[in-house]
Amino acid sequence: MSAATPWSLLLHSGWPVFPLAALVESELREDTHVSLAVYRLGWKEPSENCNEEQEAVRLAASLYVGEGRTVKLTHIIDFFHQEVGDVDLVGEEFITAVARAKPRHPGVCTAALGVAYAALADALQCHWRRPTSTLTHQLIDIAVEKAQGGALRTFGEAADSFNALASSRWPLLPLLSRLQPRSAATSTGVLVSWSSREAELGGLNWAKNFAQEVFSFHDFVLEEDVDCADIFVYRSSLPTNFGGVLIFVDGEGSPADSLQEELLQSYPASIVVGPLPAGGDSVFFPVPYASTSFASRSFATPNSLLLPRPVDPEDRPGFAAYLVYKCYPHREGFFRLLDARGREAGLGPVETLSRCGDAGEIDRTSQRYAETYMDDAADLFRRFRFALVFENKIQTRYVTEKIVNAFVAGAVPIYWGSDFVAELFNPDAMIWVNSFESFEAAVEHVIRVASEPELYAAYASAPPIRNTSAGRWYFSWHRDAPSLDGESPTLREELAAAAMKMHVAGLDGSLPAVERRPFDYAETFPS
Repeated sequence: MSAATPWSLLLHSGWPVFPLAALVESELREDTHVSLAVYRLGWKEPSENCNEEQEAVRLAASLYVGEGRTVKLTHIIDFFHQEVGDVDLVGEEFITAVARAKPRHPGVCTAALGVAYAALADALQCHWRRPTSTLTHQLIDIAVEKAQGGALRTFGEAADSFNALASSRWPLLPLLSRLQPRSAATSTGVLVSWSSREAELGGLNWAKNFAQEVFSFHDFVLEEDVDCADIFVYRSSLPTNFGGVLIFVDGEGSPADSLQEELLQSYPASIVVGPLPAGGDSVFFPVPYASTSFASRSFATPNSLLLPRPVDPEDRPGFAAYLVYKCYPHREGFFRLLDARGREAGLGPVETLSRCGDAGEIDRTSQRYAETYMDDAADLFRRFRFALVFENKIQTRYVTEKIVNAFVAGAVPIYWGSDFVAELFNPDAMIWVNSFESFEAAVEHVIRVASEPELYAAYASAPPIRNTSAGRWYFSWHRDAPSLDGESPTLREELAAAAMKMHVAGLDGSLPAVERRPFDYAETFPS
């Protein structure tokens, strides 16, 4: 690509030349032995003639683009006159202002200005993909065209356009390459997305699995990493410039523990799926992590807990397993009592599979052969008759993946935690330590169960999931879950309906805001 390359040729290339050129330039620049045309063209530092504010925008764009995300409009607006207005402004007034906006610093910081134009076009096109008004369609087309043209014109009018492109450190190029329809399918359905960064260390993405289970029907379109989706499922990775319905699916703790409480309280179209609510206007589905952890499992489903389980002790040579990350005193105390009594009774030791217990100075951790640590835990428990599954704390609806790991493995859980566990799981399928007067009494009961084959078989063969429609409801977000009684709506149906209700309310007669969509909670969910 030479300095004389016409912009029309680049435009008609379909844009792959831009990110490819960016990649090549980035790789070769690091090789000091390669003589590049970019240096012969007169390389200049990108910060030359740019103030700190302008340089910050260029660097921010590089970061966002490098992560495949849309640049926040709050990082862009300062490059244009104040007539553009507040980034929280809703509707046609904002679009009109953008369409007539002029750069505040023309011709001064070419690299940053071109990037700002391209980032603005990308954000507008992404966020207002399907407005309802014909007039708004036209205004958006004008605004996107203006921003796109401004980016190209900024560099096209430079004395040395290729050097100007290089000086932008290339975030402009992938931004321009994205100025095209995201997906033909998105025009016909409601777009549901999630971030690829929600993936576990082993590669499994719980958010993808959850979205597929809940929204794989009707006119929903599922696509990863679309910031401007209508519905976005997340736990830690939020979209940028988002104005749709947020679905926060909590892990072990609460929105406060996950540092999401303030956002969810103030965001007008949010849904919380977890043990504790966020408060504010967010709609709450009280579902513990023991249920939603199935989104982080490769093979097991809620219906797996209804399958026959082997009960022959000979198939499980190990007495009991102890696998935890945090060595809390209540866990360590029970472990030592049971380990001592197991050895004394000739049943064997409680084997430590992690950093706690008698692991010593060298931590013994999962080998991560599976896609997630939950798959690992279940695999490790399979050779044991019992598994110690103690929660971190006792809190409302705080029942986590730990007991499910034991059930999936076919081991009898020795459980300590919230009494809410009895709402989900069959008390006859586990030994609930909290129901005994003391740890010592619970340990003696475990020794008795382990010593009497018929009693052990009764625990090991009991179906884990509570045989009530109310208990099965907590797992009914999953397609492969126990059915409910009669015509009771599943959690999957209720969750999708709530998200659609918010989505329709947000689109009714107005555009979504740039970073927040207007939503009348009282009108949509009357008391």
